[in-house]
Amino acid sequence: MVRSIRALALFWTVFLSYGFEWLLSRVLSAERVARRSERAHRRNARRLMLGFSSLGGVFIKVGQVLSVMGTFLPAAYAEELEKLQDRVPPRPFSEIEGRLIEAFGADARSRFGSFSEQPIAAASLAQVHRATTPEGREVAVKVLYPKIDLLIRRDLRVLRWILPVLKWLVPVSHAERNLDQLEAMLARETDYAHERRNIERVRAIFAQRTDVVVPQIVPELTQAGVLTMSFEEGIKVTDVGAQREQGVDPDAVARLLVEVYFVMLFDHGVFHADPHPGNFLVRPGPTLVILDYGAVEDVTAPLAEGMRTVVLGAITRNDDQILAGLERMGFVAEGGDRELLKRIGREYLRALSTVKIEDFSKLDRDVVEKLSGYRQIRGRLREIMRSVEYPEGYFYVERTLALLFGLVGQLAPRTGLPGLVLPHASRVFARGFVIPVPGGGSHPEPADGVQNGGRTPGQSGS
Repeated sequence: MVRSIRALALFWTVFLSYGFEWLLSRVLSAERVARRSERAHRRNARRLMLGFSSLGGVFIKVGQVLSVMGTFLPAAYAEELEKLQDRVPPRPFSEIEGRLIEAFGADARSRFGSFSEQPIAAASLAQVHRATTPEGREVAVKVLYPKIDLLIRRDLRVLRWILPVLKWLVPVSHAERNLDQLEAMLARETDYAHERRNIERVRAIFAQRTDVVVPQIVPELTQAGVLTMSFEEGIKVTDVGAQREQGVDPDAVARLLVEVYFVMLFDHGVFHADPHPGNFLVRPGPTLVILDYGAVEDVTAPLAEGMRTVVLGAITRNDDQILAGLERMGFVAEGGDRELLKRIGREYLRALSTVKIEDFSKLDRDVVEKLSGYRQIRGRLREIMRSVEYPEGYFYVERTLALLFGLVGQLAPRTGLPGLVLPHASRVFARGFVIPVPGGGSHPEPADGVQNGGRTPGQSGS
């Protein structure tokens, strides 16, 4: 209860801060309002970051999601909340041992040859320990935090309590879908039977390739909230210096990463929905090691078809085609103002045409605002939101694209994700677009216009 009260106090402090600024905006000049708003965004973004970090658990996950999905949030929120990607202190081993005993019984430690009490990775829902099997094989043991299910239920209840206020501030249609999809994502990420199936599924996709490594499950040491898999070594994917020392070209790593996503998405209708740096390691070759499979999602036919149409429209600068793609994806609310959205899209394309990026790893604030489209919606947010709804399933797609954009930008700063995607997109469109349907079959579309640097052992948490 105390935790819920602290969370509610945090949110209401932010809401009341903006309420006070709104009252002042009635009497102050536009210039002073703009300056005060910028300071309020900075202050409240930092307030949320510190509050989420203190609360931990689901709120760290919420902050991480917002940091890469804040399309309608001021830039200050992304800048502050992205700090939560690295602010996850490990739990004491006494707590973790309780989960091991719950899974394997009182003699849980005896099931392993050795078990390090010091975690090699910690995240918002679980942490990972290095161990060996009785035969001496090195393994990574991912352990779900005790009572995390209870914390998730309580924290989601708090978020649902404040949802009516959020809907008033940002009146997007079906806003509940975001929270529903966050709840579904958390349920899957804490279900290790589900993650085990995801690992086997992705291992099958890349079974014939030597340049992609997926960990192998150790069934006899996997039970309930404990997932044991082969221990994988490699260089942290963002440690470009260490990669070059090992003779690995970071640009080649970026190309391989983008290719892996195209294979998953367009050949198998599935994608790894959590591509943050802690989930990838690199070996000479290059070889890509993919970790953490709590978030592996199917792409729906409407989303895939809509994205294809939007990409083609962006390439040809056809705003009618972009709007058609957004409608196919499910972004346009029933009865929404299509002309308004078309005008916003046209303004965004015009702004995008002025963006010249020489280094995707160092984007200044002006470029970030142009890429996000924030300038096009500023001052018209409520009007625009009445014409927009959040499509089912896009929660995961947006998060994935945002994380990939940043990760690829660090590996290939001159080319970035847009430059590496275009050759793959051209081949997909040229051969005809086929959307794999989960469970078999396909939907055809015709073609038309937490590791250390260096040589690092690693296994990610959730």
